[in-house]
Amino acid sequence: MKLGIINEIERFAINDGPGIRTLIFFKGCPLRCKWCSNPETQNPLPEIFYFEDKCIFCQSCIAACPNNAIKADYLRNKVITNRHICTGCGNCVAVCPAQARRLVGIEKNVEEIMEEIKKDEPFYILSGGGVTLSGGEVFFQPDFALEILKACKKEEIDTAIETSGFASWKTMERLLPYIDHVLIDIKHMNSSLHKYWTGVGNELILENIKRIDAQKKDYIIRIPLIPGVNYGEENIKELKNFIRELQNIKEIHVLPYHTLGRGKYKYLEREYELKHLKKYTKEEIKKIVSKLEIEGVKIVTGG
Repeated sequence: MKLGIINEIERFAINDGPGIRTLIFFKGCPLRCKWCSNPETQNPLPEIFYFEDKCIFCQSCIAACPNNAIKADYLRNKVITNRHICTGCGNCVAVCPAQARRLVGIEKNVEEIMEEIKKDEPFYILSGGGVTLSGGEVFFQPDFALEILKACKKEEIDTAIETSGFASWKTMERLLPYIDHVLIDIKHMNSSLHKYWTGVGNELILENIKRIDAQKKDYIIRIPLIPGVNYGEENIKELKNFIRELQNIKEIHVLPYHTLGRGKYKYLEREYELKHLKKYTKEEIKKIVSKLEIEGVKIVTGG
């Protein structure tokens, strides 16, 4: 049975495909978006969340670590984890009496995933929902994703993926026959700026969108709306021109920037680079969305 590493399973999701859905969050992503709200899904391996406010500085974790990755900071009465040598084994989590540490990422097989999915089948039937593979990046663990998708189709369960689109077409083409809905991002039309903000260029992503469109797949383009990043007139103009060239796009989702993931960076002992950003007001969002209007394409704000 194929094994993979997931972050979590979320139930009763309503913004990640049609109906009520079960979300499977995969670990691992080739992008490093500076605004990422799920930074714990970037690393493909298990990691440790550290809740400093819960820590009683008992130092049990230090003794339990087999790699000597945890050190005491006596000046601030806290512990510091060297993330470069921490393997995410979870020994420190097991001995922490204050629950100040949590393992993020767990190995599962397809059978275990399907056992959880089947618990929600009545909701799929009533709402027209199903399963959505998210991340991280689904195509970062393509073999594991493929086996889950095949198992879902065997049970006649509707399937969707949320993807950055940054994967070889050879990889994507293997999975697409088992996917009913594709939700794919366009983060910026300028490849150099795309690389600055996400770590990779956009050529592969845009080409994959064209290929998905040519296959007449049911798909939605999602646009994360980030202040100071991709709301400029030139980017919007190029985005609209690109979408107009597509033959089968029916819907785009605009996803306004939010701050819900900021705390996770602290838990991972990482710096959040965009802490100066503020959320758009409803009026600002409405104004930007109006500029994206394209005849024959439905625009949804919030996904």
